[in-house]
Amino acid sequence: VIAVLSAELFNQATWQRVWAAKDTTAMRRGFGLGSVLVFLLMMFFGIMGMISYANDPESYDTFSKYAYLAFFDLLLPLGQGWHILALIFVTSLAASSVDSLQNGITSILSADFLNLTSRPELIKWLNRTVLAGVNVAAVVKSAQRYDVLALFLVADLVCATAVFPVFLGLIPIQGKFAFLSPTELGAFLGCIGGISAVLVIGCVYDYDTYRSNPFDFFWLKTKDPELCALCGTTRMWTFIITPLASLVVTVIMSNVDLMIRGEERARKPIFTCAWDEKNKDKSDKEAIEGGNGKDPVAFKADENFAEDA
Repeated sequence: VIAVLSAELFNQATWQRVWAAKDTTAMRRGFGLGSVLVFLLMMFFGIMGMISYANDPESYDTFSKYAYLAFFDLLLPLGQGWHILALIFVTSLAASSVDSLQNGITSILSADFLNLTSRPELIKWLNRTVLAGVNVAAVVKSAQRYDVLALFLVADLVCATAVFPVFLGLIPIQGKFAFLSPTELGAFLGCIGGISAVLVIGCVYDYDTYRSNPFDFFWLKTKDPELCALCGTTRMWTFIITPLASLVVTVIMSNVDLMIRGEERARKPIFTCAWDEKNKDKSDKEAIEGGNGKDPVAFKADENFAEDA
């Protein structure tokens, strides 16, 4: 659950649905209905898994058959027509996921490319070129027959190292939870703390194996090669400790940063690009125009005063 949640928070396909929603009510209704449908689908596959296990418990207990492929085990004795139908169904599911992912990547790239050029045609072809490169790399890796679940776990673990440092930034800098709102330096060090936690866990778990290259532990390999990718307490504790470590480091270092550099300096970005100031000036100009020529800070103060009155 922690692994999937960490990864899904970075899933741009999900955020595309957030920004595309008509309003907050529509977004909540859509996510609620979607969650119910996903639950029903997962329950269906769970029932299929129980039926498969009941038919051949010994094979699943000895891992000669894998539980996550139980549905396909039920399809084996069926006719070719059912196999073709299942292939179409699985391909459609994969294609829809890839399509959503590509839309999310395109939206991010488009926003960045707009800082480099304002020519829509050039931005379109830049997006297509990058996506083609990503797809080619994905095809090459798939041809190497990596364990899909292992790849998912690597991505989930990388996301777990940064999930708290990134999303704590949504907390307002004023209010009772302001102490959790990170500075940029604190968030950066929190990500480093999460990565360090993974490396330390790997060395503690099997020092002789991982001392030469501790980053290999991101593959979450265990001493038992027969253990399935989702099994084992080592993987479970890794996904519990890693985000907690990044959370603690983020909060502590952010508050230390605030004490040393002060609120104003610590809240300013450290890593900036040439177009950051350009975008800031543009936002300020739009705010001034919207405020009848007033400075945006002064205009906001006038608004608050009017509301209080």
